[in-house]
Amino acid sequence: MKYIITESQRKLISELERHWIDFEYEEQYNRLKNKLVSFVVSMIDSYDNRFGEIVLFDSSDNIVMVFKPHSENNRNGSLYYDRSFVDSIEGMFAHPIWLRHGKYVMADAFNHLYPEYIVRSSQSANIS
Repeated sequence: MKYIITESQRKLISELERHWIDFEYEEQYNRLKNKLVSFVVSMIDSYDNRFGEIVLFDSSDNIVMVFKPHSENNRNGSLYYDRSFVDSIEGMFAHPIWLRHGKYVMADAFNHLYPEYIVRSSQSANIS
């Protein structure tokens, strides 16, 4: 059975919905989104599917992000992006931009590369 929901209902059930404190910055993100996502996507050089996870690497074979499905054959999952990657690019943006929008940028970059997957949560992590 499939349900038809509105965009506002989808936002209500999405874990990536902005917190109340970030609502005023959503318009700012929408203006910057294409450039920020394109920048992150351009830094992705290769990928690997291992243990059911999608792992994305930069040109130096450092892990940039890992998508972990919630269950086998599930297209929903959690996205973890590497803190050292964030540290390397964070200084390229004005101070609050990455703090406010980082997890959305990474989720949107992953969805740009893999539109068939749904990122339910996005967070930085120490990935080795």
